[in-house]
This record gives sequence, C-alpha cells and structure tokens, in this order.
Amino acid sequence: MKDGFVQSASHGCIHYVEAGSGKPLVLLHSNGASALQYRFTMEEFAKTWRVIAMDMPGHGDSDPITRHYSIEMYAESVVQLLDCLKIDHAAVAGDSVGGSICIALARDHAHRTQPVVISECPLRNEKDWLNTWPRIEASYSEPTQSMDEVKSRLREATPEILARWNIDRRKAGAWAMIDVMRAMREFDAIGALKQFKGPATVIIGAKGNALNNRAVYEEAVGKNNVAVLDGCGHFPMLDDPALFVKEVNRLIAGAAK
Repeated sequence: MKDGFVQSASHGCIHYVEAGSGKPLVLLHSNGASALQYRFTMEEFAKTWRVIAMDMPGHGDSDPITRHYSIEMYAESVVQLLDCLKIDHAAVAGDSVGGSICIALARDHAHRTQPVVISECPLRNEKDWLNTWPRIEASYSEPTQSMDEVKSRLREATPEILARWNIDRRKAGAWAMIDVMRAMREFDAIGALKQFKGPATVIIGAKGNALNNRAVYEEAVGKNNVAVLDGCGHFPMLDDPALFVKEVNRLIAGAAK
C-alpha cells in the first residue's frame, strides 16, 4: 500500500492511499475517520482492483476545511481526485457520510462514478435529526473516545483500533465532524435516491444504523442490490473486513450486468 497527495482544482490537497493495478475502486470513509479505516480490506481488494481510499477534505492528511461543506461539495472532491489521477471512471463505495456522498455521485456524476455501493447510510427526516442532534453534538464535540465508547460501536475493539480511531478523530476535530453531520442533515438523501442516473447498490449492517431503512433502499435499488451483513454494525469494514470485501465485489459485479 502506498500513499500520495494531489492538488485538486477547488478542494485543496487531497491525500489518498492505494494498492493494486486493476480497474479503479474508490473507498470513502465515515465521519471522523480517514482512508486508513479501510486498512484491513486494502490487500484483499487489491487482488481485483486498483483500490484507492481517500481522505475527505477536512479529514486525515487532506487539507482542513475552513467553511461549511455540503455533501455535493464532498462528491465534487471525489471527481476532482479522479481528474488528478487521470481516471475517467471508477466504482465507488462509501460508509455512513461516505454513503451519502455515493448517493450524490450516483445522482450528479454517474458518468464518472458507477456503480456505487452505499454502505450503512442512515436516512433521517427532519424530525429524526431534531431528536438526535443533541446526542450527535455530544458525540462529536469531544474527539477522543474511550475504549468502552468504541467497543459499543464495533464487534471488537483492540488497542490498535482505538489508537487509530482517536488519531483520526483528533485530526478532523470537533468543528469539522459536526459540520459533516450538518451536511448530512441538509442533504435530501431520500429524494436523491429517486434521481439516480447510474447503478447503485447498498450494504446494511444487521446491527447497524441503516437497518430501519432497508425497505426504502430496496425500493430504490431493488432487493437483489441490497446486502445485509450478519454480525456487522455501522462499520462493516472493521467488523468483518473479509465479508465486506466479498459483498462489495459481489454487488458491483451484479450491478455491472
């Protein structure tokens, strides 16, 4: 696995890691994480793909953000990364906010990014957001989390996972992480699901945040394009890396038919 930096047209310096030499697959991490959230999947993905995991603007080693970013702006940063790497077209998989970005890509940039794999992206209405916002602010206002807090979100949390988790959250910082949640709140993901211009697939953790949205996703992309991963929560790439890779590969292959 190697890493690199590119200077994008309007989203600053973007950091990424990559491995493999096949067709391109871009991986988008969740809020407060980084490209290294996919470190346990890169080797297996690289057997099939040129796999590229990017740091979202404001995260990891990409440039910090100094203004509010919308989901559409994050989606544009993915396209600009492809431009910098001279990639005409790539499959894209993203988790949580990465899934929101995939929804925007399928609606606005399907000629560059398809199919997409929307992983563990909860769909909330404004009432849901109002009810959960105090908890969201409390969760992201303090970047460093305890082992018990991380254990509550993962199948298994090791000291290495905890260290990486907190390094990434501290790099992003409270303001950027809460701003990501604001972007997700503003984004009409349910409406965008009805405006796809390219094939899309969905991964849901059986113990995850998006399970209640299964019927909505099945209506939007078809039951055969939705996979529910047993034993996984909101972060399937950490809970069961091998299963995550297997299902991403299967869903993309099916969507390409």
